[in-house]
Amino acid sequence: MTFINKRLSKKVALGFTGGPMWDTTVVPNAGGYEARIANWSMPLYKYTADYSVLDPASQNEIAMCFNAARGQRDSFRFKDWGDYIADGESLGSGDGTNTPRQLRKYYDFDGDSAFGRNILLPVASTVVVTDNGVPFAVTVNDQTGMVVPVTGNWVSGHVYKASFEFDVRVRFASDHYPFTLALKKLAQVSIDLVEARTP
Repeated sequence: MTFINKRLSKKVALGFTGGPMWDTTVVPNAGGYEARIANWSMPLYKYTADYSVLDPASQNEIAMCFNAARGQRDSFRFKDWGDYIADGESLGSGDGTNTPRQLRKYYDFDGDSAFGRNILLPVASTVVVTDNGVPFAVTVNDQTGMVVPVTGNWVSGHVYKASFEFDVRVRFASDHYPFTLALKKLAQVSIDLVEARTP
């Protein structure tokens, strides 16, 4: 398995629909009540596009990516146009060390049930970290989402926040797609991408 540190172009990515999927077991009880069991601690992201309605240039880009990735084997970057920006996310308080910190995006609905998502593929050029509201220089690992001070440490007691754009690490969901379409208007060919997770 190899990670190709490149994203599908904007034009191609805009042809996909998709987003997060959770896995919950719903168990009906007597009297119409139910129990709900969360099977996953984080969502899995999936995306789909109708290959037949993409323009020839986009079809060719997908074919090139598919073969370069060897089907399902290798993963690559994908911009989820429905969710790619994080703004003013907490990096915690300074502790006097220069320990790397993980970029995260928090999804907060009521102030109590926020979900924190580790961001593994930030767009490095967009990452802005602040120290008590003042820009703070960090080194960004664009394949793990870890940030570390360029010089010095996280100053004890200071509040650090980060704003950035990010991608999702995806792979193709199949090892076969019929890219040659004799009757384009009649073809119904779906291109499916799924978030690629590694232990």
